[in-house]
Amino acid sequence: MQQQRTLRDAWISTMNDLGAVRGVDTLLIGPHAEVLADELPGPTGGTSPGVAALGVGPVPDGATPTATGFSVDSFDAAVILSAWETPAGVASVVEEAMRVVRPGGTVWLGDIDAKALTSSMPAARRYGLFYRSDPQVADAARFRYRTADVLGVDAVRAGLRNVTETKSDLPVAVIDSAAAGVEAVRSGIWPGTDVLDPTSLDRLLERTDESLQPPTRFPIVMTLPWIIVRGQRS
Repeated sequence: MQQQRTLRDAWISTMNDLGAVRGVDTLLIGPHAEVLADELPGPTGGTSPGVAALGVGPVPDGATPTATGFSVDSFDAAVILSAWETPAGVASVVEEAMRVVRPGGTVWLGDIDAKALTSSMPAARRYGLFYRSDPQVADAARFRYRTADVLGVDAVRAGLRNVTETKSDLPVAVIDSAAAGVEAVRSGIWPGTDVLDPTSLDRLLERTDESLQPPTRFPIVMTLPWIIVRGQRS
């Protein structure tokens, strides 16, 4: 991905690459829904925890990923990112998305690619500093994001057609200095930093700061690896 000056630019570029930004009514589902609604071109129809809408609104009161409250055939597309805790939770979210997406509409499913996340070399992806030095956290991340391995199968089982799977780095922050990069890691942009004890976190932040010193050039788009599955409703 080319460096972008803002997180909004990075998200627009990424979602355009995936084919998800076409000025159509779009349902966003998952813990990133509200952030995406703020970053992507509007208008934003409304947001609630885990559910947001572009071009359609408002989001009904009490909307959840498995019961959005929208009527049948309300959207042209749905983007679902990490809206489940376990593989067993995927099906009900996909079924709800298919209910509210019009025939011929597109559904994207995405989750963090735990294998790529935890096996990356630090020279290629800075989060390798974390997962290679803290194997217990890497094990926990692989368990937490194990759903990514079965998204394609779940999409087919749900009835989506023309299902394809790609791997993509999705942006989580744009930083303009080493200090900003350290603060971004401190804030938790890398899954698992919240379980570190203070001493381990300080060591990680020191290594992050070292990796961002010259000749590093800013701004930098910090990303995480995702598996993205795309399908169409019949």
